[in-house]
Amino acid sequence: MSQKDERSFLASSAREGESSQPDENNGAFSQALVGLRKEIVGGLLYTHSRANNNTGRLLEATSFLYALIELLSEKGLLTIEELDERKATVATRIEKRFIDKGMGVDLMEPDQDKYAFKSPVKIDCENRIPLCHAACCRLWFPLSRQDVDEGIVQWDWQLPYIIAQDRDGYCKHLERQTYHCQVYSNRPLPCRAFDCRDDKRIWLDFENRLINPDLEAQFQGLPPRDSASRLSPESDPGRSKPVQE
Repeated sequence: MSQKDERSFLASSAREGESSQPDENNGAFSQALVGLRKEIVGGLLYTHSRANNNTGRLLEATSFLYALIELLSEKGLLTIEELDERKATVATRIEKRFIDKGMGVDLMEPDQDKYAFKSPVKIDCENRIPLCHAACCRLWFPLSRQDVDEGIVQWDWQLPYIIAQDRDGYCKHLERQTYHCQVYSNRPLPCRAFDCRDDKRIWLDFENRLINPDLEAQFQGLPPRDSASRLSPESDPGRSKPVQE
């Protein structure tokens, strides 16, 4: 074989090697996807099986409860009005305990179109951030189905569907140096609607720009989804609704 033929053969072999490399990579990637899909399917199967089992138990317990209520009412031992009044009181107490323990799934209800929302007030955030250090971006709240479906705003996988926060307590989408929101055009409805003027955790006197001196201390050592760091319900256009798992 001449030197020219040898060089031609080596160049051809190199090109074949380069062209086969992507195929090998694609094959490994495809195998990884198949494995990942199997794991996801297995996880979903387990989740759906548990959900189906819990639904059956819930229906059974509900049947017994309604039967008991009907019997007590028929025997004149209680009235439906008394029951409704007590139920509202107990439901509020249980819901608070339920949320404080981080149980269930939290979604904003009712679901509203965040892009159609028009805020009734304009806060001059750019002038106040040097004082408050974007304290509102340390408050937690549940996302809406619209947010989850979009897949842009991140949520905490351990606390579905709570806005994702970093170890420092700030929202994952907050740029720390400038305090700019990295998903501003897609920000959730509570971010658009939040009015900090009367939030005493942040301002002692909003008009006179007097910040709460205990602002930083309030966020130290709080467990996830603690009521003390929750975005105020009165400023939340949609109340979050915990859904039992």
